[in-house]
Order: sequence, then structure tokens, then C-alpha cells
Amino acid sequence: MELKSFVALYARHLTIAHLYSINKSTVDYARPVIAEIGGVAQATFNQLEADNQAMGDQMNKASKSVLTANLSAMDEDRDDRFAEIKRNVTMHLLGRDELKKEAAQRLKIFMDPYWDANVMAMNTQTGILNELFRKFDQQQSLKADATATDILDMMTGLETANTEFDALYQERNALEAAADGPSATSLEAAAASSYEQFCTAIEQAVNFTPSETLMTLFNQLDELRKTYAKLIHKKENKEDGPVQPT
Repeated sequence: MELKSFVALYARHLTIAHLYSINKSTVDYARPVIAEIGGVAQATFNQLEADNQAMGDQMNKASKSVLTANLSAMDEDRDDRFAEIKRNVTMHLLGRDELKKEAAQRLKIFMDPYWDANVMAMNTQTGILNELFRKFDQQQSLKADATATDILDMMTGLETANTEFDALYQERNALEAAADGPSATSLEAAAASSYEQFCTAIEQAVNFTPSETLMTLFNQLDELRKTYAKLIHKKENKEDGPVQPT
């Protein structure tokens, strides 16, 4: 009997991102037919899915610094928008147009409790501005004053910026919470080993308890392995560098 075998692939030579990707694709191919692949393969599938999920959760750590930089930029934009609103209110307070001056006076009285929000901690500022907009939206007279002093669009822009900042802030916090625990690198070996064990189980099953389902899954996984084997080859060639002529 001619035994089928997968294309050679050394999972531990993959980058973490590529290892996570091939594991996830393998899980996605296998999950719909999990009941038809046999007990050993099912057990190794469960381990592969758990190990890859654990590694993937920790890979999110890399996103933390990116999100923090984005948050700083968004907070700076938010501060600039608020400062522009305050400058316009102050300008009309000192101007000659009596209607605009009166509107600016009412706006200044309303905004006084929030006037220094931009110097507060980022999340504190979010809450303060949320309260400002909640009260502002309830008073049509204030919106009329904002229209008279040409800051209504500015207020809308600031509210949008504040909402977007809060959404990203919550996402960053969720990533930080998920990042507690071991590093992704320390989980790499377990994820690679689980992948190899699952592939071995599928290889054994397709040879000794063959079925159309197993054959289809085997072929799908083999194509994946071919793709990722090429990535390893490119990575190793890049690390070796060009051969220098003698």
C-alpha cells in the first residue's frame, strides 16, 4: 500500500505570524468535518485550537504601542479642536458685534466648568467632554448661540473626535487586559508542536482509515503546507543574504 505523506514543513521555522496563520487556516478547514476525522485527530485538533488561540491572544501585545501612539495623536487633535472653540468664544467676547458678544457670554458661562478639560488626564477629559455635549445637546438656545458665534460645526467636530478617541481607548484597554500572561514567543513551541501532532494524526487517519472527507482535508492541508514551505524558503534565503563572488 502506498502511504500518503504531507509535503515537508518545519513549523518551528515559521515566523510567529505565519505559524498563527497556518494554524488558524488548518483549524478552519478541519472544524466543519471534526466529527468525521477520528478520535485521535479530534483530540489533537482541540489542542491545536487551544494552543493557537493562546498564542494569538498574546500576539495582540504588539498592537498596544501602536494604539497608544494613535491615542496620543487623537488626544492632541481633540485638544486643538477644543482650543479653537475657546479662542472663538473669547474673540467674540472682546469683539464689537453686540449680538455675537452676548452669545459668547452665554457660551462662556456654560463652558466655564469645562474650560480646563484639555489639561486633564485623557480618559478624564473624555468624561468631562461627554457631559458637556450631553448638556449642550439638551439646550437649543446654546446651539443658537453656537451658530451665532460660528462654532457649531467646531462643536460637532469635537464631539466626533471625542467619541472616536473613547472607542480607541476602550480597545487599547481590552488589548492590555488580554495581554496579561506569558509572551507569544514562549507559546510558539507549543503551537508548532500541536500543529505537527495534528498533521501526523490526519496523515495516519487518511492512510489507515481513509474516507472522502479525510482525503479532501488532507489535500487542503497539503496545499497550505506547500504555501508556507515557500515562505520558510524565502525567509532563510533572505537571512543568508546574497552569495559573494570569489
